[in-house]
Amino acid sequence: MKLEGRCAAGLSDSVETCVTRDRATMLYAHGRAGILATMLVSALLALTVAPAGGRRGLMLWLAAMMVVQAVRSLDLLLWYRRPRHVFNGPQRIVRFAVGAMASAAVWAAFPVLFFHGLPQAARMAAVVTLGAMASGSATVLAPCLTLAISYCVFLIVPAALSMLASTVQEDMLLGTLSLLYCVVLVVSSRIAHQASVGALRLGRENERLVLHADRQRRQTEAANEELGTAKQALAESNQMLETRVQERTAELANEVLVREQYAEALARLASTDPLTGLCNRTTFTERLARLLAVAEHAKVQVAVLFLDLDNFKQINDVRGHGTGDQVLQAVAGVLGTHVTTGAEIARWGGDEFLVAVHVVDCEAAADLAQNLRDALAEPMEVGVDTVRVEATIGVALFPKDATAQDELIRAADVAMYEAKREGKGRVKLFDPVLASDMAERFALEQGLRHALARQELSLAFQPIVSARTGRTYAFEALLRWRHPDRGMVSPMDFIPIAEQTGQIYEISRWVLKEACTQAAGWPDATIAVTVNISVAHVLTGTLIADVETALAASGLAPYRLQLEITESMFLGDHVRAAPVFEALRARGIRILLDDFGTGYSSLAYLGRLPVDVIKIDRSFVVNAERDGYATIEAILSLARALGMEVTAEGVETNVQRDTLRKRGVQRFQGYLFSRPIPAAEVEAWLRRDEPAPAKPAQAAGHSLVPIEARTRFEARTPVEA
Repeated sequence: MKLEGRCAAGLSDSVETCVTRDRATMLYAHGRAGILATMLVSALLALTVAPAGGRRGLMLWLAAMMVVQAVRSLDLLLWYRRPRHVFNGPQRIVRFAVGAMASAAVWAAFPVLFFHGLPQAARMAAVVTLGAMASGSATVLAPCLTLAISYCVFLIVPAALSMLASTVQEDMLLGTLSLLYCVVLVVSSRIAHQASVGALRLGRENERLVLHADRQRRQTEAANEELGTAKQALAESNQMLETRVQERTAELANEVLVREQYAEALARLASTDPLTGLCNRTTFTERLARLLAVAEHAKVQVAVLFLDLDNFKQINDVRGHGTGDQVLQAVAGVLGTHVTTGAEIARWGGDEFLVAVHVVDCEAAADLAQNLRDALAEPMEVGVDTVRVEATIGVALFPKDATAQDELIRAADVAMYEAKREGKGRVKLFDPVLASDMAERFALEQGLRHALARQELSLAFQPIVSARTGRTYAFEALLRWRHPDRGMVSPMDFIPIAEQTGQIYEISRWVLKEACTQAAGWPDATIAVTVNISVAHVLTGTLIADVETALAASGLAPYRLQLEITESMFLGDHVRAAPVFEALRARGIRILLDDFGTGYSSLAYLGRLPVDVIKIDRSFVVNAERDGYATIEAILSLARALGMEVTAEGVETNVQRDTLRKRGVQRFQGYLFSRPIPAAEVEAWLRRDEPAPAKPAQAAGHSLVPIEARTRFEARTPVEA
């Protein structure tokens, strides 16, 4: 049986809730076979026995059984048409139990109604048949212990009591054995229930082992088939009943042994990564703790190497995930070959690996890391392909850099990320300076998780003015974070953290909604608002719905909303991203291409992008007076040829403004006109009839910081790819 839905501790549903659903799923998974078997056996029994009072009552009994099975079949059909992942587990178990117990009640009526009119051989055959049906239910109904026991009792006890009431010695013996057999089945049901529920719970706690749980289920079914064969043999001879009970008792003991062996196998599998065969996270952490304890006692050092494969995503994207999996297996083989005996190697997740090994000093650790990097850089034969893999490795030492296993792994991770930031494909030892950076980043990450709920985020708006009239055309919404302890935090510091931790999506949705709400309240209904859109927001597939929700909630007209994007948004998946913005343009929303000219593929992509406005990056404007306006002229010529408008960012002097206006730039944005202003001041700004351009040092009544500091403070928000 395949477990439905994801459920583990930490998600919305508890493990017990999911186990209850799995129990219901198991019951219904076996329900079809149980219904079919009941119909066939009851029909066969009704057709083969002949009570003394005639067959009319027997046919009525068979009809009642068929009606019950028809209702159960309808319930089974409704079960398969239900929502696949969300349903009420206890309610489903009760519904199934009602149907099963209705069948059991009809079975129980058979000996009560008909045994007195049946010959002895027919009564014995009926008892054996009921015993066989009950034996199958002991395991099939094991997910619900009460149901399994009740079903067995209903099928066996009435027949056994009827046999005991007989004066025939063979009947009394068979009745006695049936009661003993019922006790055995109750014990078997309890064992089977504990085993099945335990397996479900264990499977829910570690879904990687679901395949093996399925294999165990098939083994259990095979054991049930063996049990059915044993029950068929029970009908051959009354003299072998006691022997068969003893055999079955032995078989049950063997099943317990098999389950114990299977539990041991599960424990072994739970400690390894199924793809590479290396340690998984949990096992590596435990073994590293033992390794550190030994190293502390022996006064030796332990190095932890954190390896990350560079550009591994390209292998998956270009050659497929099958090739990617083979590369990971090959990497595991290389690590196992080049690391000394006694070292611990683990796949940490994705394309990350960890190595823990005793070393003499930091130079030996660095040499080992370099050797591993060089070995991984050798061409790998993967199927019919030849693949080259580069790795970035961070190294941390015990006890020099950390004394606890978690801290040591984190230190190696920090060193690896620092190496990636320096250029990838290299080895870097942990530096204590990085620890403070790590603590700072962690503090910001934790604070950012609560920033929205605590209303610490706000928007500032920087005017975009018309080159022809000098009046405000639009405002760009810029995100600000006022930390309760740190004060204003630069977007350059917290935006990358939001992108790496996945918080950028919720922040981007908030900025979109808040910007539309603010713009809807401005006194001039012709002024547009510009919102930056992140790559993460586009990849979620909800951007169009989020935009429509923000517009509907705020009442802002679509033509007053402008979305800023960067060309990097299209480099990874042009086919997927372009239709999204084409659909937004069809709704009247304008699309702006931000920081144009800074990407290497801008000219190649520009003609195919759904863009209305090009924004010239401030770096071109700042350097234009020194290096000339040739680049800006080229951008303007390209924009005119494609029918696009142009906005210049970073305009800070009158000379820049006048020169850009003469060359055909339609709109300006920069400190010459205003720095970003709080939302509360936008209305006052708009009520000025003819706002004169402010001097760079006193724009909009604010003192300005130097250009170098401004570059860091005025980072694009909410997102930049």
